[in-house]
Amino acid sequence: MSFNLIENIRHHGFKRLLLAVSGGLDSICLAHYFIKNLDRLGIEWLGIAHVHHGLREGTADRDAKFVEEFAKSHNVPFFLKRLDGEALKKAEGSLEENARDARYKALIEIALNNKWRSRNDVRDDNAHSPYPKAAKGCDPIPHSPIAIVTAHHAGDQAETMYMRLRRGTTLAGFRGIQETRTIEDDESLVFLYRPFLNVTRSELLAYARENGLSWCEDESNADVKFARNKIRHEFLPNLDRECPGAIGQLCKIAGLADKAYAKVMAKCEKVFAPCLQNKTSLDGAKPQLFGSVMPMQACSQHSPSELSSTPLRSAQDDTGRFPLGGGNDNAIHAIRAVALVKKKLNKILREYADADLSELFRLWLTEKGFRFPIGFFYGTKEPAHVKIPIRAVYRRRSVVKIAHTVWICEFKDALSAAKFVSCEKKEKDYNEST
Repeated sequence: MSFNLIENIRHHGFKRLLLAVSGGLDSICLAHYFIKNLDRLGIEWLGIAHVHHGLREGTADRDAKFVEEFAKSHNVPFFLKRLDGEALKKAEGSLEENARDARYKALIEIALNNKWRSRNDVRDDNAHSPYPKAAKGCDPIPHSPIAIVTAHHAGDQAETMYMRLRRGTTLAGFRGIQETRTIEDDESLVFLYRPFLNVTRSELLAYARENGLSWCEDESNADVKFARNKIRHEFLPNLDRECPGAIGQLCKIAGLADKAYAKVMAKCEKVFAPCLQNKTSLDGAKPQLFGSVMPMQACSQHSPSELSSTPLRSAQDDTGRFPLGGGNDNAIHAIRAVALVKKKLNKILREYADADLSELFRLWLTEKGFRFPIGFFYGTKEPAHVKIPIRAVYRRRSVVKIAHTVWICEFKDALSAAKFVSCEKKEKDYNEST
């Protein structure tokens, strides 16, 4: 390649990598680059995963076999996951989005499952690693974080930016595809890593030719009935013809927005963090959780005074979750929750009333794992301290003001979130002024 990624990759410090390889040009270049530079990158373990979506007859099997043979030829562990294509087609929403979500879920399952078997060798972390270049011939460190590496490149970044600009976005959306992000699964942490975001397709083609690589062409990538394909094959080429360099500028904007976003979030943390009722995550097991993960029994027979005095661990059930609804048989469970001190939050909102922190508050919650739509906390005619809804729900997430506390919760499903905010008590019932 005409660029050097070694230092940037080493900077992230990932030692165990699962490469997501579809068999196309981008992912084959990715796999070859990491295998070729394994020692220089300091990689201890490397595997290749292929997800068969079950959506294409014939060519999908060909792609899976091609990737398997590629992995075998380089003596790299290979993992194959087959999805239910018919279920993906019948599911609500966009097939493109459903397939993407299912693909990431499959990759995470592969990354976290020590009992997976490759098609070439038994993949068992209790046995000798089949990959000869693992550090000192040993198995990968069982509990060190693993990174799922994808081959998203500059073209994908430009497409994402174009799509977001067309439909409308916020500062967070302007960041485009992130080079790294984390996904939490129970008590495990998985990283997503995209090292090629500044690499163009023409550079990938040049690399493939230089190294004599072959790849598979997915015919569905040419189908312009899919939104991203239409942007890739029609809109962006037209834009680049009329405004040469536009694709590069879209990628540049994403980079600038990412830097600006980091500064904005640092300010948000400084402003809103003092509102957290408890800054310690539960037993340190969930590093992404923030605030006070506490038993919430507000919609049950418990009074506000009983709620505020409930010990942190007392209402935890046998599953390690906290029951909502008094712990009865019909109790529902929050996946995560944060408790904010209402008076402190109101004070901050009043202090910045002229600036209106509604959108910054939403971005702050999003960064912490609680996503709400644009404008959710905004009301042009409301005073600053009541812009936070008393009771509101969005999909699986809810916001409820109870006594001295603003609870922000995420549930396992939308019905559970709706049940939590539908209890009969009103804010005025607590006889507490704001």
